[in-house]
Amino acid sequence: MQKRHVQLLVIVTILGFSILLAACSSNEYRTEMSEDTGAMDMVAEEASYSGVASRGLTGEKEMVEEASVSTDQSSNSESSERMVIYNAHLSLEVNDYHQSEAAIQKQVKELGGFVIESSVFRSGEQQIHGNLIVKVPQKHFQAFLNDVESASVKVNERMISGNDVTEEYVDLESRLRSKRVVEKRLLAFMEDAENTEDLLKISSDLAKVQEEIERTLGRMNYLEKNVEFSTVTIYLQENKVNVPSIQGSSDLNTWEKSKSLFMSSINNTVALFSGLVVLLIGLSPIFIPMGIIVLVVIYKLRKRTKNTETL
Repeated sequence: MQKRHVQLLVIVTILGFSILLAACSSNEYRTEMSEDTGAMDMVAEEASYSGVASRGLTGEKEMVEEASVSTDQSSNSESSERMVIYNAHLSLEVNDYHQSEAAIQKQVKELGGFVIESSVFRSGEQQIHGNLIVKVPQKHFQAFLNDVESASVKVNERMISGNDVTEEYVDLESRLRSKRVVEKRLLAFMEDAENTEDLLKISSDLAKVQEEIERTLGRMNYLEKNVEFSTVTIYLQENKVNVPSIQGSSDLNTWEKSKSLFMSSINNTVALFSGLVVLLIGLSPIFIPMGIIVLVVIYKLRKRTKNTETL
């Protein structure tokens, strides 16, 4: 009897575990079914959007996923080489300004660079100074500075600065990839547009995206050019003093200068007398009546004086 009770207990236990396992499996199945049903409801809800709107929702999800992937790839594949924009300022003294300027421009051209600005100023008759702003390839930047300094008489100032734009450039690359994805999706929407309203809306969004792409590309090109070519501003000052030489007799021209001065004096004297004659003749209508009046007055005064003395 005890054996039977034990066997019965074992059978009941096994049945209980079987029922429990079956219940758990049923719950998991219902859970999975409910999750699948929810996903199907989401798909059906997306499919309920008509025309471009439904495709726009799905496209927007895909664009977000692709953009995030692009961002991760760009951050992971960042180049170990830093992008740095270098600028230098030199203040130099040279013996001959024009010769030094010509030599610098020649060297810049040989290195594959170019001159941005060139200006020359003169202080009095002796001092010449000016500025040169040039662009040289970054790989020749330090060598160019050393060559220019060695060719000068004195280096008054040397200043070098760098601007690291690596992070900005990587960020622009990421933005460009994202905008390209959006542009591609909008072009696909435009092909599938079924009414004018959707077409106009998509065209407007596409124009904005393409404008942002052009702006991003412009900024990237600007950074690339400034990284590739470094800017060097050079202030040159000539310290050469010109000592005048003793002039020879041929340079003095004493006899010629004397004759010139003599003739100038005669001409000035003749001109003075000529002016006086012109003045007298021109003002004679005024001088003659005034002279007559003066003579009459003098005559009367003398006559009166004589009469007084007689009395």
